[in-house]
Amino acid sequence: MLSLHAPEASGAIIAQGLYRLHNHPDGAIRPPLYGLRLDELYNVTTGHDNFTFNFDHASSAMYLYYAGTWIHIFGQSYGGRDVGGAYAADNYLGVYQIDFLYNIGVQLVPGDDDVMVELPPGPNYNFGTLIPPASVPAPFQGTTTLRDGHYTGAQKDFRFGDTDNDLGHRGFPGLSGWGWLFHKNPAQTSFYPYVADSDWLFTAELVPTPSAVALVGAAIGLATVRRRRSL
Repeated sequence: MLSLHAPEASGAIIAQGLYRLHNHPDGAIRPPLYGLRLDELYNVTTGHDNFTFNFDHASSAMYLYYAGTWIHIFGQSYGGRDVGGAYAADNYLGVYQIDFLYNIGVQLVPGDDDVMVELPPGPNYNFGTLIPPASVPAPFQGTTTLRDGHYTGAQKDFRFGDTDNDLGHRGFPGLSGWGWLFHKNPAQTSFYPYVADSDWLFTAELVPTPSAVALVGAAIGLATVRRRRSL
């Protein structure tokens, strides 16, 4: 049975269910605040292009569904090319559709109540997609593939919780999600080389109201389809 009750204070096991996602207050290149960062998502200029996604924008609605053995992050987010304090008013600014399924390596952190993703040995990865607004020009228009994995293997692919001391990630006293990503847009043939930084960094609150039911169904359905495709 799905749990739609808020988790207790520090030390409680993270409840299974649907979470609404928000910007984390401690993103390295804020402002603007963001919940996802994908540097050089598109090679727009001769310099280093930062792309961030504002999970709290009026046009955004990002969710995480945690089911014990899998985590589905999905929804839409307003974002674009971050030029330092603001988004560039160009064709890359708009609403992006985001969908990512962790169905390999999802487990509890040993000795803690957080959830982590640690891939087993071998060529195992979790995948997702990012679909840009129609204004994004060729050759970048179309679905970008996302893949998990820390670029040196020195850190876990993804973690969801309030860290080992229950005080929160980067000083935020609540649940956060953070983890590393590779991306490959339609103009690329490989996920490599990795460009620093590309990662999730968001906060999360459990959705305890009856309005969560429809979104829970959507999360389960989409995750089931994605899981079958990845087998």
